[in-house]
Parts: sequence; structure tokens; C-alpha cells
Amino acid sequence: MTGHDPRLPDLRNLRDIGGLRTTGGRRVRHRHVYRSATPAFVDEHQALVLRDALGIRTRIDLRSRVEIEEARNEHLTAAEHDVEHLPLRAGGAWEHRPHLDDPSAAVAEHYMRYLEHSADSITAIVRIAADPSRAPLLVHCSAGKDRTGVSLAVLLSAVGVAHDEIVHDYARTREDLDAMFLQLRRLPAYEERLNALPEESLTAEPRSMELFLARLEETYGGARKYLTQHGVDDDTLERLEAGLLEDDRPA
Repeated sequence: MTGHDPRLPDLRNLRDIGGLRTTGGRRVRHRHVYRSATPAFVDEHQALVLRDALGIRTRIDLRSRVEIEEARNEHLTAAEHDVEHLPLRAGGAWEHRPHLDDPSAAVAEHYMRYLEHSADSITAIVRIAADPSRAPLLVHCSAGKDRTGVSLAVLLSAVGVAHDEIVHDYARTREDLDAMFLQLRRLPAYEERLNALPEESLTAEPRSMELFLARLEETYGGARKYLTQHGVDDDTLERLEAGLLEDDRPA
């Protein structure tokens, strides 16, 4: 599902990442990790659906404190079990990069800045995902595309999910882009922010994630090495695999 669960009409870009396959013949468990755009617009009933029907135990919020203050939701606060605020920062505003002719390369370069400036948040996400008592998880930012896409790409790549699977999941955001941006523009601060962004930042092209994953390999030796270089130990990664993956079942 991508933003079309009838129980959650105001939670855009929503999907269960279960079913993504690894290069070793396993797959991500269903109903273990969900991703979405901001849940700031859900009403009281939808907040209870998140908690009781989807069973969300931990919401991982990648937005800045300013973004959270601009879009508080008391229904969500009252209903949810636990929330972790782990902002992903790129060390500066998203700027147009005229030296890069390929818009997807500009997106990938911005994504690399999240790795450089937000290692603490990315490693914290991995540690939470490695703890089965915290699942199911909902990981989100505002659009559920860039910060969410990067953090989940690192998480999934670290346990061996095939890059083409990660790319396909990232690109599914295109199915909900128009409705999602229309919703975000209801908030005056987001209207101003979106109008200031370069055109390439408003897309979710597969090539952007392909180039990011290639840069991750080239710069750090892959997601697993990136995480270990930033303090995630082998035991945590083994627990992550055990909780997140299951043997693939024949259709």
C-alpha cells in the first residue's frame, strides 16, 4: 500500500517494507517496519488505527524540532506508545548544484550529506530496529522520501537487501507525490519551504537512489561498513538481521 489504506486517508506515502528480498534468498518480514510521510494530519480515529490495527510500537521521527513544532498533533501524542526523535540533517539547505548536469546526481550528493552529518541518528535507528520489543516501527520525515529513504536504504542494505529492491521501494513514492505535496502545502511554513527547493528535490527518481547506493559503496565500502565505522557492533547487526529478515517462502 502507498498512501491508499482506507483506514488512514491522511497518512500519505504509507507502506510496509516487508517482502523486499535479499541477495541471499531471504526477505524482510511484513508488518515489522513501515514508512510514510508525516502523520501530522491524522485525526483521532486514524491515530488509534496506527496504534491498534497496524500495531505501531515505536514511531521514529526524522524531522527537525522546528518542523515538529509547526505541525503538532495531539491525537497522535495521546495514542502512541513511544516516539524517538532522531533528526536527519544534511549540514545545510538543499541547494541547486549547477556543476552537476544530472539532477539525480545532485539528489544523490545531497543524500550523502545525511551520512556525513547525521551518523548518530542513523546508527540509533539501526539499534532501535535491532530490538524486537520496539517493533513494529513507523519511520517518517515530512515527505517520507529523502531522510526516510536514506535511513531505510542504509538499514536494508546493511542486512543484504538487493539494491534493485531498495531502489524500487524508494521509487514507489512517485505514486503519491502529488497528493503528498498538496497536503504539505496546507501548512504555511511548508508552502514557503517547498517553493524554495530546487526542482530535482521534488522527485523520487530510481536513478537518484541507484547513484546514492553506488556512492555509499564507493565512499564507505557499503552500508554495513558505514555503520561499523560509526560504532554499531556485530552483535547489533546480527540482531537486526534476525528480527528484520525471514526465509523466503515460495509463492
